Amino acid sequence: MTITPPSPQAKPAAAQILFTEEEARLRTELYLNQRVEYQDKYYERRIAEFTFNSDLMLWFSALLMGISTVISSYSVVTDRPVFAFVTALLPTFATAVTAFRSLYQWQRQATIYEDCWLALQQARLSMPDTDFLNKGDYERFFPELVLRAETVLRHEASQWGQMEQVPASPAFKTQETPAVVVKINPPRRRR
Repeated sequence: MTITPPSPQAKPAAAQILFTEEEARLRTELYLNQRVEYQDKYYERRIAEFTFNSDLMLWFSALLMGISTVISSYSVVTDRPVFAFVTALLPTFATAVTAFRSLYQWQRQATIYEDCWLALQQARLSMPDTDFLNKGDYERFFPELVLRAETVLRHEASQWGQMEQVPASPAFKTQETPAVVVKINPPRRRR
């Protein structure tokens, strides 16, 4: 078996360029427009939806309590048992609406989406403004943009219990994103 030395023209694997500057610019623009912008709009829609639902239930509950107060005041003057019955029923409905609002936790969900939206905006800042980029900057900043944005999305997904904390690939490990793997052993039987 003969071993031939590498040719002098071959570059070491670490020094090879993955893509040209133009390809890096196009990939960055594509990633920003298709991945980051889409997720940004999704977060904004979900924040608006959950905030609206939470506020609607709060106002509906307050309206029921207000109507109950007016009817209870009116029932004192009229002395009719129907008004006393309605006065007892309306706070019950208001409590049910409040319990429904607490069960769905719309405000908490909106807060989670707001935190993810802010983190995504911060990840977007890892890519400098195009006016200040020099030759080779797209190739340097694109992997950092992808790493930060995907970390935000991974953390958002793990908030809902849909995924376990998956470690980042070894090529993208940094000080800021430690890999956490949780392994749960089954309980042992006692004899």
